[in-house]
Amino acid sequence: MSAEDAPPSPCIGLCQLNRDQVCRGCGRHIDEIAEWSYASAARKREIVQSAKSRLPEGGLIPPRHP
Repeated sequence: MSAEDAPPSPCIGLCQLNRDQVCRGCGRHIDEIAEWSYASAARKREIVQSAKSRLPEGGLIPPRHP
């Protein structure tokens, strides 16, 4: 698999972590964000799928208040 097969970063420029350490903008967990730069194309596809599953339909994860 080549780098060409890798999906683009799901980052939308709204980089705010909620209390669960999940980005409100892209849905990635902090560990997935840190892993992104060295992840294989296959792993990046897994991360994108996991992130999508965390996002509510229509967009951003709402902030969690204590």
